[in-house]
Amino acid sequence: MKRRDLLKAAPVALLASGAAGLVPLKVRAAPGGAQVTAAQRFRVGEMTVTALSDGFIQFSPDAMIGIEAEDFLSLVEAAHQDPANVRGAVNAYMVESGGETWMIDAGTGPIFGPTLGHMPEVFAALGTDLGSVSKLIVTHLHGDHIGGATMDGKPVFPNAEMIVSEADRAFWTNDQIKAQFPEQFRGMFDLAKATLAAYGDKLRVIEGEADVAPGVTARPMPGHTVGHTGYMLESGSDSLLVWGDIIHVPAVQLARPEVTIMFDTDKEQAAATRADLMTALAGSGQRIAGMHMLFPGVGYLDTLGDGYHFVPAPWDYL
Repeated sequence: MKRRDLLKAAPVALLASGAAGLVPLKVRAAPGGAQVTAAQRFRVGEMTVTALSDGFIQFSPDAMIGIEAEDFLSLVEAAHQDPANVRGAVNAYMVESGGETWMIDAGTGPIFGPTLGHMPEVFAALGTDLGSVSKLIVTHLHGDHIGGATMDGKPVFPNAEMIVSEADRAFWTNDQIKAQFPEQFRGMFDLAKATLAAYGDKLRVIEGEADVAPGVTARPMPGHTVGHTGYMLESGSDSLLVWGDIIHVPAVQLARPEVTIMFDTDKEQAAATRADLMTALAGSGQRIAGMHMLFPGVGYLDTLGDGYHFVPAPWDYL
């Protein structure tokens, strides 16, 4: 049988195998053509972690620093993505451990338009009780990480302690620093200040490699913001490093780690932090998760030529 004939015959053979117990399955997308709920559970030792998708953000070459537009588009195309429509993930991670539920970041909420802000739908589909979340662990105070933490000025997670680095708190609530930024960036300061105020006496600020929850340790990764923080989850012999915004456009910054993004507070430090971290992680077998890695954003880092390659973690059949 020729290859093309084999391919034609394969669907018929599968349908004919119904007598052996195979039944074709149908999966319906949500109304409007959207994907089914984007959530994926996996285990980290005794912890259950769920990757949650808030939606996607559009990236363009002019958002990146240190790369020509032609090279940006070439790298995107080489990664089998549409160079005319570069979509970046916005992820958050829910951790269930010891009878408690914690969130690492909260997505965007309603502030960035219709392609984002889908976390409430994901929570509803999962049956998550927002009141059961006891900790909101924040990587940094940008809107795509804390916009979903409040609604109408009130905490979305009413019983949660909000954990953030002191360096970020001090920076994003400083009116003198705010005045030095262009007008289009000043809303970031207003959002950070309002979100911190909403959590009031439930706000907890940390410094350095603080223990933020049983099995969860802060790892300072400054540059993208002054207090940008990753979190190491450890349970038994297993671990996961949630590295926040170390990378924004994987197709570009894996190949060219020196490329930064316009939202980096200190671009030189952001590039240096990324270089050091990727050197340490590549080939180490350490599982990582990132807020802008393609959903679910969980996998391993290896070297590839002069850059790096992200290997998605296998599906975890819980």
